[in-house]
Amino acid sequence: MTHTFHVLGTPEVRRGTAVVEVGHARQLSVLAVLLVDVNQVVSVDKLLSRVWGDAPPRQAKAALYSYMSRLRTALDGIPIVRRSGGYVLEADPETVDLHRFRALVADGNHGEAVALVRGEPFEGLHGAWFDGLRETLAGEITAAELDHTDARLAAGEHRTLIAELTARTTERPLDERLAAQLMRALIGADQRQEALAHYSQLRHRLADELGLDPGPALRDLHASLTQRPQWSPRQLPPPPSDFTGTEAQLAALDEGPIVTITGPAGTGKTRLALHWAHAHAADYPDGQLFVDLNGSDPSDVVREFITALGTAPDGIPPEPHAQTALYRTLLANRRMLIVLDNAADTAQVVPLLPGTPRCRVVVTSRERLPGLVTAHGARPVVL
Repeated sequence: MTHTFHVLGTPEVRRGTAVVEVGHARQLSVLAVLLVDVNQVVSVDKLLSRVWGDAPPRQAKAALYSYMSRLRTALDGIPIVRRSGGYVLEADPETVDLHRFRALVADGNHGEAVALVRGEPFEGLHGAWFDGLRETLAGEITAAELDHTDARLAAGEHRTLIAELTARTTERPLDERLAAQLMRALIGADQRQEALAHYSQLRHRLADELGLDPGPALRDLHASLTQRPQWSPRQLPPPPSDFTGTEAQLAALDEGPIVTITGPAGTGKTRLALHWAHAHAADYPDGQLFVDLNGSDPSDVVREFITALGTAPDGIPPEPHAQTALYRTLLANRRMLIVLDNAADTAQVVPLLPGTPRCRVVVTSRERLPGLVTAHGARPVVL
C-alpha cells in the first residue's frame, strides 16, 4: 500500500487512508527535512542545522541517529538510506504534496495545486529554517491562487468569486493584482459602482501608506469603467463583391451570441460571415474585431485585441490568463461584433470569447467545432 506525505498543513504520513505514527515534533522535523529534498542526500550537518538551529546541542547527533532508526521502522517499505556524509529518503516525488504542488504549478494546473494546501505549511514545526520555508511557500501558494483566480475569471465565474476575493483583499489590502481581480469580478457581475469604489479606496490607501499611485494595469482597468474609448475598432475587411449566400443562411446568423459557420474549403464561409457582419455593423456601435486565425496563437490575438480596445502596452498583464480576463473586462460593457475566421479547433477560439452576451461572435472553420456548440451554446450553420 502506498505511503503519501503531507506537509502543506499539519505534517502527516498516510499509508492508504490510515495515518502513520511517526513520533514527536523533533522526529517529524527530521522527516520533513528529508521530504523537502526527497531523493537527494541531505548532509548530517544540514539536518542538524535545520532541525536544531545553528548551534545544536552536543547530544543532537546521537539523537539524530536514533530518530533515523525509528523513522525507518515507522515508514516500513520507504527506505531512508545512509550515504556518504548524510541521508536520503527515496520515494516518488508525486507522493509528497509539496513536490506535487510545484509540479502542478509548473504545468499550469493551478487549481489542482491550490487544492493540495490544507493549512499553513509545516504547521507545528519550529525553527528558523522552517520559518523561512513557510515564507517561501506562502509566496508560491499566493501566486498559484492568483493564477487560478485569473483562470476562473476567464471562465466567467465572476459572481461566485466576489465573496472569496473580498475576503482576500481584506487580508492583503495593498495587493494590486488581487484588487484588479476583485474589480473584474464586480464588473462581470454588473456591479460597476462597487468596482469603482474599491479602486478609490485602494488608491487612497496606497497614497496614504506608501506614497504611491496604482500601477498602469489597475489604472487602465479603472479607465475602462469611467471613460468611453477614444476610438472603436473597425477591423472588418471589405465586404465580398461576389456573395452568393442564401436568405436562410443569413437568417441563421441572427440567432444567439455565438454562431459557427463550418464547411469544406471553398464553400463561402468567410464571404457569408463578412457579408452578414457588414450588414449588421450598425447594431454594434462599439466596433468590430476581426482576425484570421490561420496558424495563430490565441494568446497573441488576445493581446492584439486588448491593444485595439485602447489599452497601452504597459497596461497589459504578462500572464495569459490575466490577459484573457482583461480582454473580457474591456468587453463587459460594450456591444461589439467579433469575427474569428479560419479557426482550427475549439481550443483556439475559447480564449477569444467575450464573457457577455452583449457581444456577438461569428466563427468560421473547416471543422464542426462541437465543443463550442455543447459547452458554449454556439448556433451551428453548416455549408
